[in-house]
Amino acid sequence: MINRPKISTEEFKSRKILIQNLMSKHSVDLLFVYGDDRAVFGANHTRWLTNYAPHFEPILTGLPSKGDIHSATGAECETFYQNTAKIGQIHVVNEFNMPEEEYPYTKPVSFKSYLDSLISEIGKSNIKIAFIGQASFPYWLVELIKSFKFEIITSNKFELDYRLLRASKSEEEIAVLTYGMEIAEAGLEAGIKALEIGVTEREVAAEIEYVMRKMGSEGCGIDTIVGFGKANTFPMLTRTTFNKLSAGDLALLTVVPRYEGYHGVIGRPIAMGEQSQEIKHAIEAAIKASAASEKMLKVGAVGADISNAALDVLRAEGLIGLCRYSGIHSIGTSEFEPPILTSTSDFVLPNNSFISIDVPLFMSSWGGFRVETAFLVSSNGTTRLCSKPLRYIEI
Repeated sequence: MINRPKISTEEFKSRKILIQNLMSKHSVDLLFVYGDDRAVFGANHTRWLTNYAPHFEPILTGLPSKGDIHSATGAECETFYQNTAKIGQIHVVNEFNMPEEEYPYTKPVSFKSYLDSLISEIGKSNIKIAFIGQASFPYWLVELIKSFKFEIITSNKFELDYRLLRASKSEEEIAVLTYGMEIAEAGLEAGIKALEIGVTEREVAAEIEYVMRKMGSEGCGIDTIVGFGKANTFPMLTRTTFNKLSAGDLALLTVVPRYEGYHGVIGRPIAMGEQSQEIKHAIEAAIKASAASEKMLKVGAVGADISNAALDVLRAEGLIGLCRYSGIHSIGTSEFEPPILTSTSDFVLPNNSFISIDVPLFMSSWGGFRVETAFLVSSNGTTRLCSKPLRYIEI
């Protein structure tokens, strides 16, 4: 029987204390985070804080500076929270229920009643609040919270410290993320094996996801990307279609399994037979750019230096115009979570960082691709989290 790593209840309890200590440092009495079932980012904060991944109905989680977590959601998710969250209390709140639905088995409370539960934990009336990820909150919810006339801390220093805390992974997170990368690589290998002339993108994606599910994946952080030929590799994102693989195509595979809330990630272009010199040059340059950024990875490295190492290679190779986004980022309960390491980033890598180096070359006359690989950066050095070296792959 496979011993698959998990995040323990004790880890969630310790996270709560860490955040409460951070709140005390910044004079925050009450912290709000929001979650919904967007695949890419929706569960990021609530999953990390309580293990709860919202589905169907959104959730507002409130963390007081002392005492217990209280979350507000709709009636249909009350028992779902109780069954999956590791810590915290759940409240069925009128504002989160589905309109025109009846729930005879529960008694929803008002939003004010929910807030009173949080305020009673704090034990004072003059409350200073802060939001994490406020941009992801729906407008109506922010306005509802503001209507209670709390003092709102608007400085971004608190969120920056929160990001830094999360960027340094615990031992349990390292184990879960490392296994997630194993799942991703197995999925990629299954996808490569499935590449035969005439196969559809959806058939290849099915083989990838079957293998990942068998290994313990609970889903994907983004839809599995399988694209064949110019039309379906030209955009930075694509969804699988019934498009069939043809001889001479460039196939793009990007695999992002979600395991215990955390993400593995790997992306590779696969040449189906001889490619033009232009495509070969682009792939080899992307691999070279990835290696240049990898050499910069170490505890204490500055984000701009890591990013610019790859960008300098692409400039030298005449390909900078195809680099369509900032591809170096942390990995966790979102497939790409802050920090995003741009050409001007001043973020300093802490010990036990998980970093994805993604070199994206898209929207070319011949299509596009990404080369994406994950790394663990610790005081013991840098570990590439795929067993096979980066190379040009031709079938």
